[in-house]
Amino acid sequence: MTGTSRRRSAGIIVGAAAALALLAGCSTPGAAPSGSATGEADSGAELTMWARNTSNNLAQQIVDAYNSSHENHIDLTIVPSDSYQQKVAAAAASNTLPDLLASDVVNSPNYVHQGLFQDITDKVKSLSFYDDLSHAHTDAASSGGKIYGTPFLVDSSLVLYNKDLFEKAGLDPEHGPANYAEILSDAKAIRKAVGGDTYGFYFGGNCPGCNAYTMFGNLAAAGDEPFEQGGAKANIDTKAMKATLDLYRDLWKSGAVPESAESEDGTNWVTAFNEGKIGILPRGSAEFALLKDATFDWGVAALPSPDGDATSAFIGGDVASISKTSQHAAEGWDFLQWTLTEANQVDVIAKNGSLPSRVDFADNEYSKQSPQAVQAIKGEATGYTPSTRGYGNAINNSNGPWLAMIRDYVFNGNDGAIREGEKKIQAAIDAAQ
Repeated sequence: MTGTSRRRSAGIIVGAAAALALLAGCSTPGAAPSGSATGEADSGAELTMWARNTSNNLAQQIVDAYNSSHENHIDLTIVPSDSYQQKVAAAAASNTLPDLLASDVVNSPNYVHQGLFQDITDKVKSLSFYDDLSHAHTDAASSGGKIYGTPFLVDSSLVLYNKDLFEKAGLDPEHGPANYAEILSDAKAIRKAVGGDTYGFYFGGNCPGCNAYTMFGNLAAAGDEPFEQGGAKANIDTKAMKATLDLYRDLWKSGAVPESAESEDGTNWVTAFNEGKIGILPRGSAEFALLKDATFDWGVAALPSPDGDATSAFIGGDVASISKTSQHAAEGWDFLQWTLTEANQVDVIAKNGSLPSRVDFADNEYSKQSPQAVQAIKGEATGYTPSTRGYGNAINNSNGPWLAMIRDYVFNGNDGAIREGEKKIQAAIDAAQ
């Protein structure tokens, strides 16, 4: 994948597929915004909006900043992530959707297909900073060349590494692992040099979303994106997938990974790293806040292709859209475009310690205080979000084929697991079409 490629991106949480079935009556993407009841974009209209709950309550902060600086007023409802899809499905079935929806980017292909969002293509493409947006989000919320959502919240996967442990192992602390060979050798060196309860590498061996969030960045960097044909075809049985699982198998067999990785479901994914006991951890930008007061020096590196000739990232988070039933399309767009301006991207999002969704704001006054954050923001330019309507059952399901494939290959040594995994993942995708 080249540095100019535009990739899609995704988050980790997904709801029940049954909820999406309730949307079957809405099957055509929405029309473009056609104005508003008032005819003016900021005329004091009352709008409703739903967003998923986040640990830093950032959606509420964004809406509060908009309300304090505009005549329009947005009434935001924060919905628990695990019930968001069901709530949207029920509202879509009864035509009671709010004016605005901020939804998990990995679910946006389903919502777009069901026609829940209005077409905002011309408005998005006319933005003077269009080329600087996180296009992983706009791509995931697109269909047939039409755009139905804009970046709202952004996170990015990458490699975190403990510089202190690198130094103890005789490694260059300013040079994070840049390819698979370095990941393996660095992890083994740390384990050998430090030993005890300190290990070279960690991953969530029983966590489907954890591995998608990290490995998909590696696959995208190699040019072997896991889905093709608009998300209708699984592309799992590839050289890059085999190389990735070979790396994890080698790390596991070498003893550079603690035994707890085999049962790690994501609950303690970051615990040992944050305690200074893991050398290398594929994770993401959400970890930055937890490492603010770390007792060790740490750095980040981009997720590489196997040979390190390219890098990418899984861009997660949320997209914001205008619902198909909203009578305030113009006012809704006024909010969406404002969320992409400096007033929000810098003065709210970056100030909060989160990632702006515009790469031209990478060196803003807040983010530049953290070299790790700047690197993550710049990485959005080549980021990727998997876009397929079958993502929930195919990938995020803890009993699904993606995790089963990883476990069978890495822990059980089954060389045929990737081939069989692709077939089962394809079946899950087909069932969602």
